[in-house]
Amino acid sequence: MVTDSNGDKHCKLIHDFCGNGVVMGMHNTDESISSFARACFNFALSQKQDIWFSTKDTISKTYDHRFKDIFAEIFKNEYKDAFEKAGIEYFYTLIDDAVARVIRSKGGFIWACKNYDGDVMSDMIATAFGSLAMMTSVLVSPDEKYEYEAAHGTVTRHYYRHLKGEPTSTNSVATIFAWSGALRKRAELDNLPKLLEFAGRLEDAIISTIESGVMTKDLLGLSSLTNKKGVETMEFLDAVAARLEN
Repeated sequence: MVTDSNGDKHCKLIHDFCGNGVVMGMHNTDESISSFARACFNFALSQKQDIWFSTKDTISKTYDHRFKDIFAEIFKNEYKDAFEKAGIEYFYTLIDDAVARVIRSKGGFIWACKNYDGDVMSDMIATAFGSLAMMTSVLVSPDEKYEYEAAHGTVTRHYYRHLKGEPTSTNSVATIFAWSGALRKRAELDNLPKLLEFAGRLEDAIISTIESGVMTKDLLGLSSLTNKKGVETMEFLDAVAARLEN
């Protein structure tokens, strides 16, 4: 049911059930969609990367189309000139087309998705490129507050082994990069060059450790290195620490 500007109420029948069934309802305010759009555009400008936005407005002709229209209006009125100066672009495409493009791409752009789409597609991308444990999630609010977190869930079987005092080979890269990302942003905001330098060295130590052949066991089958070695969690962290100290 929708109430118009005159206070008149209008109802639409979604489906006339003849038997059992289910109905799913979704809602979003123009304010929240606008905030989402500005957060995406601001992040694209901060990263100096193109941004894609994708929905399925050919099926969800009202709900998804509202997102499409608001994104287009805000971009045109508030961000178009800034994007041109930065040498980056924004474009909209259907999500099935975006999926096909992303799978064939080498990255280097920002893909804006609605919440469910983002949850599913980010896991797909992370898995296609190796491991969910290699993906860090960055949350950015419209007023430029940041949160960094490891995007993957708890590895349950590893956790129970840990409780028993048994060694695990849990990949901690995403968690460490969440910390380094947060430290880097704090350093940028507070003008702390030593902290900024430390965040970079920490990430370099992780990458060089893996490239040297020392990695957690989930990465062994993905690596083409001939001298690779699968290690437990603490062994991996010790190897990173040793490189960080040198």
